[in-house]
Amino acid sequence: MSPGKKIIGTVNQKEIVKMYASYVSKYKAGFFESLGLGVVQGERKGLTIKMLEGVNNGESPLEIIDCHTSGGVFNLGHHHPEINKALHEGLENGLDIGDHHLLSEQRALLAKQLADLFPGDISKTMFSVGGGEAIDLAIKLSRAFTKQKKIISANRAYHGVTGFALGACASSFKDPFLWSLPDFKQVPFADIESFRKIIDEKTACVLFETIPATGGILIPPEGYFAEVRELCDDMGVVMIADEVQAGLGRTGQMWGIFGGLYPDEKIVPDIIVLAKGMSSGVYPLSTTSYKPKFEEVFEEDPFLHISTTGGSELGCYVTRKMLDIISQPEFLKHVQTVGSQFGKGLVDLQEKYSEKIVDVRGRGLMWGIELVDEFTSLYFTLTMIKNGVFCDYCGNYKSTNKFLPPLIIQPEDIDVILQRVDKTLEKIG
Repeated sequence: MSPGKKIIGTVNQKEIVKMYASYVSKYKAGFFESLGLGVVQGERKGLTIKMLEGVNNGESPLEIIDCHTSGGVFNLGHHHPEINKALHEGLENGLDIGDHHLLSEQRALLAKQLADLFPGDISKTMFSVGGGEAIDLAIKLSRAFTKQKKIISANRAYHGVTGFALGACASSFKDPFLWSLPDFKQVPFADIESFRKIIDEKTACVLFETIPATGGILIPPEGYFAEVRELCDDMGVVMIADEVQAGLGRTGQMWGIFGGLYPDEKIVPDIIVLAKGMSSGVYPLSTTSYKPKFEEVFEEDPFLHISTTGGSELGCYVTRKMLDIISQPEFLKHVQTVGSQFGKGLVDLQEKYSEKIVDVRGRGLMWGIELVDEFTSLYFTLTMIKNGVFCDYCGNYKSTNKFLPPLIIQPEDIDVILQRVDKTLEKIG
């Protein structure tokens, strides 16, 4: 870390937990405190997070390898030097959020860069702050364009916690808020027959994560998304790909939907939504990108949809640097190589602990280990943290733990993680 004023660790962990409980969330603070974990974030760099205090009420500080990455926010690790440099360059050259009503050089440059990277004729981009807001816009576009209301998503889905996005989520996210909207329908992920029965001419859009993360790192069979694409074309339905976690190189290809699941299966959706990794962990930014035909929605009123802080010029400049890095063929090849190493290692552990591991699923550097039951999976998460690796169970498939390490991870780091997974599996009963 660069020298200067100390802003991390100015208050001890006990006091932070007390303040968090008083002024943010007593339930979240109580949850972590009950586990005996030191979970107040301290310094972060590269692959690691150092907690202010360790386990068991303040042993030596616990440094953990980040295999959670906030769902892929830290695709380039923590404080990547090129990203930090871009952030400082932007500030030093007068960039800020910018006025959302005016035209923007940085948004134009980023949108062109994305258009050059997207498959097919996806070439228009609008900007938001987070993934939920970007999903909301994708659904709004679909409804306005098709003049239909019905939305289809998967029943273990997670697309964000805002309005339309929440409606497309699993019931566990929306039922507490009485948000079961009549036009939102759900089907089992990767079940094409169930999908055939529900899609019709009254459907505005189909919204799927390419690889559902919260839903359990589910891998659809080859040909599934091709059939979804065909049915959408037949019915005049908009196909939305939520690539918030599976996109941006996570699978070893730039886009999960376009060669990231199966090398020969390259599906072009109508709309692609990106978030999380777009920010590189330093400035929130999300995008809704679509084919030119959808632009007619804004013909009469180009200010019909706005986002005051979405598409910050500073965030756009940082994102352009992130795309420069991850779109390089050698970078994507690296993800493929270490991803294969990780996947093979997990499969080997499945053979070793066949009585504990039900399945191993994944692509690139996005992997899930399904354990025999939810309790074992929760205990696995806790024990892995104590063993120095931050992964977590899938909220809508709790028997599965997910691993999303930074894409900059090296082979020797993969070996360390696999050793710690082995150590954890040996311990848990």
